[in-house]
Amino acid sequence: MMIRVENLYAGYGKIEALHGLSFEVDEGEIVTLIGANGAGKSSTLKAMMRLAPPEAPLVSRGDILFKGKSILPLEAHKVVEQCKMTLVPEGRRIFGNLTVMENLHLAAWTRSKEEIAGNLERIFDLFPRLAERAGQQSDTLSGGEQQMLAVGRALMTGCSVILLDEPSMGLAPLLMYDMFRTLKRLNTESGLTIVVVEQNARLALEVADRGYVLNTGEIVAQGSSEELMRHSHIKEVYLGG
Repeated sequence: MMIRVENLYAGYGKIEALHGLSFEVDEGEIVTLIGANGAGKSSTLKAMMRLAPPEAPLVSRGDILFKGKSILPLEAHKVVEQCKMTLVPEGRRIFGNLTVMENLHLAAWTRSKEEIAGNLERIFDLFPRLAERAGQQSDTLSGGEQQMLAVGRALMTGCSVILLDEPSMGLAPLLMYDMFRTLKRLNTESGLTIVVVEQNARLALEVADRGYVLNTGEIVAQGSSEELMRHSHIKEVYLGG
């Protein structure tokens, strides 16, 4: 077991966002967390990355284990460095006043020159558009290109686990499917473990191995993607009938 979230309670001040959350992620899996707005999906990812309050909820009870060891004592940069886990945040959060290449290099602080060169080659193979715009200021990119950059920046850390928060947000349908095909390719070809939070539940379940359904900070259903897509209540509420 690579990641185990155990009976996690966390919140923002007096507002509790997660109520005894427990789930697991095996190495090499794609796992999706689906649910309505306010279900606690983004809060879960932020807690896993150990982002500091008020950006992320403060864990009051429970644990987050990475390969059997608690990561609660770690700060976010240590999670990246020691666990090789990184986050593609909701809204991309690129540095708009920097170029594409500068954004990518900023994320490579744990990597050697040789590793940086290899990572860049891999990213430009996945996203040729980024290679074409390497010297372009990032806030002039289209929404789809900015999402490519956000994923590429995460990959520059040399991560073995990537957490993605709403990667399809604001993208045209064709670009959404392209992005998820790329994630599937990363999983299949590189063995990347992926945890993805996604409002488009059908799209997420089409590429994921397993899924968890969250409702107001609790897991209300879980299973393989096929099982969840056949579940009558989930079909009605999350998959459009």
